[in-house]
Amino acid sequence: MACYVAVVHAIELFEDYVNWLRINVPRAYENLAPPATRDNIDKLEQALGQRIPDDVKAVLMMHNGQRLTDVATHDEDGAVPCIPTLSFLSTGLIEECWSSWADMCEDDDIEDLHDGCEAMPGAEGRVRPLYASPGWIPLWSDPVRSDYIGLDLDPDSAGIRGQIINFGRNEGRHFVCADNFTELLQILLDEVRSGRWPSSTVVCDEAGNERSVFGEVEHGVGRPFFGDLEDHFFNPLYNHAMARSGIDVSDG
Repeated sequence: MACYVAVVHAIELFEDYVNWLRINVPRAYENLAPPATRDNIDKLEQALGQRIPDDVKAVLMMHNGQRLTDVATHDEDGAVPCIPTLSFLSTGLIEECWSSWADMCEDDDIEDLHDGCEAMPGAEGRVRPLYASPGWIPLWSDPVRSDYIGLDLDPDSAGIRGQIINFGRNEGRHFVCADNFTELLQILLDEVRSGRWPSSTVVCDEAGNERSVFGEVEHGVGRPFFGDLEDHFFNPLYNHAMARSGIDVSDG
């Protein structure tokens, strides 16, 4: 029963989020992909070698990521982020991104990479202090860097299977974003309703430096975006994690 309730709540939260996108960031709304099929889900779980939580599957079966998606390995023209500053990965891209990191765990130098990683306050004993793990499943990706928000199916002794963590090339200091995917969706919905993540356009100045512009721009100028290049959705997730641990980050 608890699992059923969580799935229903996840669907309701994501429906509310999609409706918010439709009104506030229509270009992101239009970039949402059609639903994943049962075959898509089965293929992903077969590749991962384990089941993913039902609330994650329920959302993917509403929208299977984005139609056009930028990730570190490739980009597509017109790929407006469907999560503020982040790409919403499809089942196919989840498998693609996961596979490259799972392969890395077999490299001879992985132990050296592990040595530079740690669990942050509040995540000690919950997240393994590793560089990569086959049990870390990317769900949302930075569009240009190999950095992710995703499922932890390989938690440390005090962790919860299915907790949401940060990981990737630049994310060796791990924190717990949420105890589960449904909780992450609540954070997402609260964040966009705060007004912090508007529809935007990325333009270049004469020196080639990119910046975000809000409001109307001349047709054909710049590329559509969701949020501010000077901000990043990892930031509120980090702040939320630290607040749950009783750590004040307002000065940092």
